[in-house]
Parts: sequence; structure tokens; C-alpha cells
Amino acid sequence: MLAGTIGSRPVGTPANARAREYVIDQLRLAGFDVRVQEVDARRPTLGRTAHVSNIIAVRPGSRSEAIGLVSHYDSVPAGPGAGDDALGVGVALEAARVLGARANRVWSLMVLVTDGEEAGLMGAAGLMTDRDVTGRLQAYINLEAIGSAATPMLFEAGPGNDWLLRQWARVSPHPRGASLGTEIYRRLPSDTDFSILKLHDIPGLNLAAVGDSYAYHTARDTPERLSASTVRQMGEQVVTIAEALDRTDITQRTREERTFFDVAGRSALSYGSNAGFAIAALGLVLGMLAWVKVTAHLVRTFGFLRTLFAGIWIAIAAATVIAAMIGATWALRAAREVFHPWYARPGRLFLLLLAVGLMTAWSAARLGALLPPRAREVRHPLVPWSVALPIWIIVGELATWLAPGAAYLWLLPLLTAAIVLLAVPSRSSIGVRAASLVVLVVAAVLWLRDTSDLLRFMVATFGRLPLVTPVFVYAALISLAGAMIAPPFISMLVTQRPIERPSLITSLLLLAVAGTAGAAYLAPAYTHEEPLRRHARVMQEPGKSAVWDVASIEPGLDLGEGAPAGWQPVAGAPEASLPIRRLPHPFVFRASAPAIESAPIGIASLSVDPVAGGTELSISVVPRQPGLVLSFVLPAGLRPARASLPGVIRSERWTATYVAPPSDGVLFRASFGPGPVPALKNFRVLATAQGSTADRGWQPPSWLPRERTVWTAEATWIVDPFSLPIAPVPPLR
Repeated sequence: MLAGTIGSRPVGTPANARAREYVIDQLRLAGFDVRVQEVDARRPTLGRTAHVSNIIAVRPGSRSEAIGLVSHYDSVPAGPGAGDDALGVGVALEAARVLGARANRVWSLMVLVTDGEEAGLMGAAGLMTDRDVTGRLQAYINLEAIGSAATPMLFEAGPGNDWLLRQWARVSPHPRGASLGTEIYRRLPSDTDFSILKLHDIPGLNLAAVGDSYAYHTARDTPERLSASTVRQMGEQVVTIAEALDRTDITQRTREERTFFDVAGRSALSYGSNAGFAIAALGLVLGMLAWVKVTAHLVRTFGFLRTLFAGIWIAIAAATVIAAMIGATWALRAAREVFHPWYARPGRLFLLLLAVGLMTAWSAARLGALLPPRAREVRHPLVPWSVALPIWIIVGELATWLAPGAAYLWLLPLLTAAIVLLAVPSRSSIGVRAASLVVLVVAAVLWLRDTSDLLRFMVATFGRLPLVTPVFVYAALISLAGAMIAPPFISMLVTQRPIERPSLITSLLLLAVAGTAGAAYLAPAYTHEEPLRRHARVMQEPGKSAVWDVASIEPGLDLGEGAPAGWQPVAGAPEASLPIRRLPHPFVFRASAPAIESAPIGIASLSVDPVAGGTELSISVVPRQPGLVLSFVLPAGLRPARASLPGVIRSERWTATYVAPPSDGVLFRASFGPGPVPALKNFRVLATAQGSTADRGWQPPSWLPRERTVWTAEATWIVDPFSLPIAPVPPLR
């Protein structure tokens, strides 16, 4: 209903209102008391205000304190938002129906469906001004999506409150998630409603679908793309966790930050900071002891110089493997007409990198066998451990300080390796191989699935970022995983006996390199299902031509019939009477064209009047189409003593932004200190419309190709309000 029938539903649009009415009807059918919080939400740190309509539904329990299900019903203008976040809303509605029908519930159940999440988390900001919500909500599950497939992942929890994570780990029927995700997420330029709620110390779990994120925030995010198993698994997780929370004291509060992760999607573990410190300390101490034991045995058996040379040879081979994978990525890019030839079929690139890495490692081993006997590498199952253990110790301890939520990836294999290597006799090759098998199982469980998922997630994520992906990125992640998988694997295989028919292995690896290279070269760079993301913007100033910018992470400019002529690559922002931000993409093209339609706003009133102690600017702006973004921009160097809307300094200009102004308009007032303010004649209003197919308004032009491309498009008008006629309108609300 939300993404298919209604479609794109950005805040402030008629489609948004239809979505709201639908959700309200469904919650009332499930027996909830429903109200709508209409509020001008403010985020002063962003200088942003938005008129939002949050849905607050309550089903009483025996206690007034509540467990919450949180999602958002708005979408980006450019897409119908099936994953983000119709998935979350749909699951919340069905889970609410199921949970609401349960008898003898201890805690009340709140369903909080916010508005304006895509406009800067404005709905959540407004929700936190509702005293009934902040007074009753004690724990919640936030339902989000950055993709449309795979088992939904728990990627954030807190603040503190380890009891929530214990419940997830104990009862989740599809445990998928890790504090590794928290470390990654906090370094990405993205947020969810969870980011606002946790500032108010309300503990929660942030659950999201992350697989197949090519369609995220695009026109391809349709209901057909959603995986049925993803919908089912998210629903089962929400209901099971909420039922467990109903049997828990949700009013408890702790400050414990826990490490958590799933084990092959079958079960989950979590532990607190004390256990984490113990694991790190034991890993360091026992790891050092194991390394001393391993190295001492090799020195006694083969001598110091041969042991040292073996370690140096392995280090050189490892560096060569990494360099070869980076070189293969560079060569694939150089051979194609695009900078991201792997985007649509990343699996082919990953197979190529694995084949190149194995071929390089095998070549290093064969070269080592050709050295003179006194310099020949030592072939013993302990040799890989003599190199791996100090690396694991260093990286594990660094991760403990820099990314504690991800440190388990190194510390648990390190601790396992230290224990088993200390336990088995160093002279027993069979014992060392058995110990290596144990470590391999632990490392594989922790690394293989997450690495595979993370590689594909990184491809789609870098496709959204306005930069050319560095060629070392994927080789680096594969190398991180290889540094944990390869040592125990090699230790199991290494033998003193000569390898039979090495030429056959060489031939097979060469065939693998050639086959994967051919497949990667022939792969389509972009497809309809995995499209290139591009951005288009038109800027219009009174009495001037329109200025079009088209930006991308690829250098091409393949526009359709009717596009303006005279496109030129540019590096700076367009010239205008106000500073207009430069599009951050690496490839930006600009052209002039005839003026587009006039600004979709009217001025209902405008005055600059002397008041007690200074001067007051007052302006009332009425939108002529829904979902606009209005910015009130003061002249350079001028700041108000007081203002009716929060503002921030952008490009040396104080700016207050209002998202989705109501149809009867928005009133902005700013007062200044004593004396006249002649610079106010340079006060301007920016009106921005984002392209959407949901409602009437500004539409992206037809000359933007869409077969293998998805667009975010916007039009910005610079308005001199003093040059416009005053159009009387009904009184403001």
C-alpha cells in the first residue's frame, strides 16, 4: 500500500497524508488508541525546522510504562521507499496486531510511526517533545532498512543497557547482527530515528534489512524487490523480542556497553566490558607466551637465521599478494570505460582478487623452494603461527582501543590459538594441525560470512558516496579476512614432503586467474537493477538563465534528447548572488538553459520595521506546491539577536531552513541590534523542490536517462522577496 499504491511520500505532500491515514486506520483496526502529533520539529544544531505529523498509538497493559515499535512512514522524494521504510511500518503494524491481541500483557505497547525521517530525523526530534511518549517509553525496537534482502541485522543498541542485548541474544529466532556493525555505522554519513531517541537515554535496538542495498533511496526501491523471507524474519524477530521484553523489567537502567555477535546466524553471544577486558588481557599474555613457545621451537629445530628468513619471506609474500590484488583492481578499471566496472557484478571482482591472491601466494612458495638449501624457507606447521601471532596481538590490542565493538574479530581467534598452541606439544605436527583446525573453525565462523556480506554492502555504499572508490578498498578487506583465515589453513596443509605435480596446481591457478579476469571484464558495469546514481540540479535566479549541474561518480555525460547544449566540466559552485554549494561528486558538468518556471512561493507579508532597541525583519512565505524546503538567508556577516526559527552559519551566511511548510505559509521573524540595518536589502529566500513522481510540482526533466541510471534531482530558486508583489492570503494559523 505505502510503496506501491501510494508511492513516494515525502513529508508535507498529499501522498504523505494518504500514507498517514492508512497507517492510522490499520492501527485503529488492531484496537489501538491513536492520535497524531502535529508539531514544528526543530533541530537547532542543523538550523532546521519541519512541520511533521507523527502517529502515536497505544495499547494499554497492566503498567503504564511502554515498549515501543518505531518506524517512519515518509520516504525520499526520489523513490517509493518499499524498504526504507514501508518494510518497517508494515512489520510494525502486523507485530502490533499480534502483540496487541496477547492477554495479560505487563507493559503497555506503543507504536510510534514518525514523519520527516528522511528530512533530517525531524519526526523523531518532534516526537521527543511529546511528554506522554518520553514519560512512558522505556524500551523500543527501531525498524529500518538500507536494503531489501537477507536476514535483518541488529547493528546498534543502547545507550548502555546491556539487559536489552541479553534478551536479543537469548530469544531472537534469527540472530543476525554484531557490534562490528555499530563501529561501521558510526563512521558512515547516515542516521536513523534511533540517533535521536538514544540522546534521550531511552534504550533500544536498531534493526535493519541490509542486503541488496542497490535500490536504497532510489526509484528502484519497490515492493517487488523486497524479499518475502526478509519481511517474515523481521516480523518474527520483533514479536519474539517484544514478548521477551514484556517478561523483563524494562525500567532498569545500566551503562554497560556490550560486545555482541551472532554465530553463523544460529545463536548469538554478548558480553560486557569486564569480559572484554579479560579477553583482551588473556589474548595479549597467552598470545605472547604461545608466540615465544612456537618461535623457540623453530629456532631450536632450524636455527635462528632460517627461522628469521622464513618470517621475512612470508611477510614479503603477504605484501606481494596485497599488491597483486590492488593491481588487479586497477587493471580492471584501466581496461574499462568506467571507474566502477564491478558495481553490478561485484562477485566477479572478488573471485578475481581471490584467484590473483592465491596465484601470487603460490608463486612465492614455488620461488622459496628454488632457493639454496641454507636459505630455503622452513616448511613446518608452526611457521605461519610465528608470523600470525604477533600480528594478531598488535591488531587485536589496537582494535580494543580504537574500535572496541569489533575487537572480538581478532581477540577470540587469538585467544583460541594461544590456548590450543600452548596445550599441544610443538614437536607434534599432528597436534599442531589439529590445533590449527580448531582456530580455523573459530576464525571462519567470525569472518567468512561477515566478510562476504560486508564486501557486497561496501560496493553499494561506495556507489552512494560522491567519490571514486579507491582501488585498495576491497583488497584491504579481503586481506584482513585472509590474515585471520590463511595462517591456520596453511598450518594444516604445510608438509615437509615435496608437493606432487606442482605444475598442475600452477596451471589450474593460471586458468582461474584468466577465467575470473575475463568474467570481470565482460561484466556489465550498471544495469536496471543495479543502476548508476547521478544527481541533477537546476538553479534559477531572477532575470538570469537557469544553470544546470549534472554530477556523478563516473565521467560520462550521456543525456537524452532535449538536454541543454554547451556542457562543460566544472570544479566550483555556480556563480550566484548567494553561495550555492558545489556538488561534491568527482565529475560535475554545467550548462546554461532558458529560465525555468517562476519560484513556487508567494510573499504574503514583508516588513523591515524599527522596534524597541533595534530593527525587526518579518516575512510570511506561502508555498505553491507541497514538500518545499525554504531557507531564509541573511547577508554575509549579519546575525540576528533573536529569530523565530533556529539557524546556523553556512558559507558565512546565517541560514534558517524550514522543511515542508504548511499550505497556509510560514512566518519568519528576526530582530537585530540598535541602528538601521541597510544590509537587509540583500536578504534572500531560497526555495528548493526535490523531484518526485508522487505529487504535482517540479518534475525532473525527461532528458535524464533512466534505463541504467537513477537520479536525485532538485530545483533551487533564489528569491529577492523585496522584488516580489505582496499576495494577500488568509491569516496564518
